[in-house]
Amino acid sequence: MKILLVEDDEDDYVIIRELVSNIPTLDLSLGWVTGWEEARAALEGGSHDLCLLDYRLGIHDGLELLSEARKKGWKTPVIFLTGQGEYEVDVRAMRLGAADYLVKDHLTTSLLERSLRYTIERETSRKVLQEAYESLEVRVREKTADLAEANMELQRESEKVKLFAYSVYHDLKNPVISVYGLAKRLVENYEKAFDEKGRACCKHLMQAAQQIATLTEMINMFIASKEAPMNIEELDLKEALECIREGFSEQLKLRHIKWSEPEHLPVIRADGVSLGRVFRNLVDNALKYGGTGLKEIRIGYRESELFHILSVSDDGIGIRTENPDKVFGPFRRTGDWQKTEGLGLGLAIVKEIADRHDGKVWIEPGPLGGASISVSFPKGI
Repeated sequence: MKILLVEDDEDDYVIIRELVSNIPTLDLSLGWVTGWEEARAALEGGSHDLCLLDYRLGIHDGLELLSEARKKGWKTPVIFLTGQGEYEVDVRAMRLGAADYLVKDHLTTSLLERSLRYTIERETSRKVLQEAYESLEVRVREKTADLAEANMELQRESEKVKLFAYSVYHDLKNPVISVYGLAKRLVENYEKAFDEKGRACCKHLMQAAQQIATLTEMINMFIASKEAPMNIEELDLKEALECIREGFSEQLKLRHIKWSEPEHLPVIRADGVSLGRVFRNLVDNALKYGGTGLKEIRIGYRESELFHILSVSDDGIGIRTENPDKVFGPFRRTGDWQKTEGLGLGLAIVKEIADRHDGKVWIEPGPLGGASISVSFPKGI
């Protein structure tokens, strides 16, 4: 191990050299410089494993050298050598990064050996930690780059999906409407020319065209619920529900389904278009999946300290699934989906809207015994 001694007193150099030579447990080589500039050049070069640095160096002192070493980032560990009773100097030296300090008047072989060994072990630990830190930094940079690339790829794929969905919507909408219109005209103008099988074919054709048109519209709505900018405003829940009830009035009347809602409802802050979609989709879900025994749809409201909580409950057959949360995924439907209208996007849109408002959506036991779906909107939005 190469040790640099920075000492301008030759007598002290001789004493320290003798002490170093009497240390049998360490293989040491001692180099000696007397001037501040020589010491500076040696530490900057980094060719020594350890430095014994004296405080007094002519017009300069060891604290100045320690300060410069700290500023320049020189790595050679330093043991500071001071005279007797210079406590403040010792403290300043340690604050400037000295590994240890020794009082020259009390220096012995065993004390010097202990200090050298301590400093060596400390430096070894520092290097191990530094290497581990640098290795970790490299891995973090690599992982960050990988995540950034994965995120970019995800964004590219998302853009492709959106572009495909918009293409489907625009490219299919007009032809499907044409097919539906032609089938309807055939039934209206040539119904007497068709036998029962022909009329059934036209009816199935119209239903298929209507389903495709609805599917493309729902896909477009699902993407809009993710991407469209929100306009947060104050909304009167009573007025919002009045529009929703009016939109379903014909179905409710035809199926003799009772609509009930709280007499008093608050004004909340939310995106108006999104809130309308939430209510429409939840009521539509109840009508589609409630079954033939559905007799009532009830709108509920309650509040917690932080949230407004809206719910739509029914007395229908309920949601039959072992994992209710799965019904909020896109294209998820419950029950006998082949016999049920719907595309499985309604509740997925509700979840997207809740997420974008920093709220939640969940299924819970309802007051009417069927399905009950609740959506929370934060009060502080």
